[in-house]
Amino acid sequence: MSKLAIWLLAIAIAPALLFAEARSASADGGNIKVISTSVTSEFPLGMRFKLEAEGDNEIVEVAIRFRIGQQARGEYNYLEFESGKLIDSELLFRTNTGQRYVPPGAIINYNFEILDSEGNELATERRMFIYHDARFEWEEVSEGPVTVAYHGPVKSRAELVLEAAIETINTMGPLLGADTEEPIRLTIYNNVAEMLDALPPNSATIRRELITEGQAFVDVGVVLVLAGGRRIRGTTSHELTHVITHRAGDSIFRKVPSWLNEGLSELGNVEPGTSYDNALLFALRNDRLLPITSLTSLPGTPDDVIIFYGQARDIVRFMVEEFGADSMKQLMAVMKSGTNVEDSIEEVYGVTRIELENMWRDTLGAPSVSAPDLSMALPTSLPAPVLVPYSLDSVQVSGPTPEPQAEPIEVPTSEPTSTPAPVAAVVQEKPTAEPAVSEQSDDGAGDAELPQGGACGVPAQGGPIAVELSFVAGIVGLAGLRFRRRKED
Repeated sequence: MSKLAIWLLAIAIAPALLFAEARSASADGGNIKVISTSVTSEFPLGMRFKLEAEGDNEIVEVAIRFRIGQQARGEYNYLEFESGKLIDSELLFRTNTGQRYVPPGAIINYNFEILDSEGNELATERRMFIYHDARFEWEEVSEGPVTVAYHGPVKSRAELVLEAAIETINTMGPLLGADTEEPIRLTIYNNVAEMLDALPPNSATIRRELITEGQAFVDVGVVLVLAGGRRIRGTTSHELTHVITHRAGDSIFRKVPSWLNEGLSELGNVEPGTSYDNALLFALRNDRLLPITSLTSLPGTPDDVIIFYGQARDIVRFMVEEFGADSMKQLMAVMKSGTNVEDSIEEVYGVTRIELENMWRDTLGAPSVSAPDLSMALPTSLPAPVLVPYSLDSVQVSGPTPEPQAEPIEVPTSEPTSTPAPVAAVVQEKPTAEPAVSEQSDDGAGDAELPQGGACGVPAQGGPIAVELSFVAGIVGLAGLRFRRRKED
């Protein structure tokens, strides 16, 4: 290296060295000393930060800087205390609102920053804290990047969840090219009552009437699972795949569209049922296929919801089988760069989005679709659906309910394992989307309080992105399909 290059390098790094030296001298000169720090969970209320410190000068400011899971944006808040040379500061960061909800099991990386009256600063070392549900004593089982937190005598259930999670990561991680080194935490609850208080704030109706078997918070890297669920392995793998898909394909500009997101989660499901295949066959028989790649969110009627999931899983399966796993990995990478799904598909597969869908439809013997004409389209505000449960007993139809039967069409199907029991829901229009659910009680409809949680594939309002279990959609729509079949037959 020439003397000129060495001289230029010295000039370049000198400001950084001077800044680091000045900061260090400032902290030492002020002689600020941390006596103690602590972080405690008061879930669901929030997390409490405490710091005791002293200094030669009056301490005038104490702040906490922390990041929740893998969220890109961190938090910065000031602790409360009386200024002085010896201070005892405290902050309760509330997490029991829709805007600031943090799921139990989230990893919190934090450090404190202290400022005295002379401008001296001290930043503590960064530490990690697990925001557990404070109502219970938690134990953990871990393998690789996955940790499952459980309480009570359900270790075997926790190990079952861990096994499903590792199987899903080993399959879907390489397929999507996702980062599988970042930690993923799963918190399992033993019954519905425990699970209810752990979920994001919702309307009284949802909290009282419906059961959520799983929910993923993809930007935090946390999945909540109901341990008593009938398909705990399927719940785990579906929700975990949402986390993997987020890491592989979501960018700061765009999210992976719902049809692709949900299709991948069902493709990665290690314990799939037969409901979605049945729904797809029903749609084929009755000319009910949806323009799947043109949909930006879940449909608004129960029967269309289950058809949506059946189509989403099958077209994603077609994409992998027809074009290979490497193409799906490349598609995720292109979308991760910020490219929209239309251009990403053209770049990777060499066909338009509509052409891709028609290639898939051709394998089913289904009619083609055309690209929508957007030349005269005007922006329209559409309310999102809210699920309001009702009982099948209220539907007065006699005779047995026939299952949808396959026509002589070649449709790839998965090995059947379990079929969810039919539970119905009416879809009504309200301003926000409810979390998807898997069962219901017999109480009737509740009040009209609006929820703050996020629906499947939709970011929660101001909080972590929440993605719900697809099994719910099957339950929501299966009864609708069966009811429609009764009317048609």
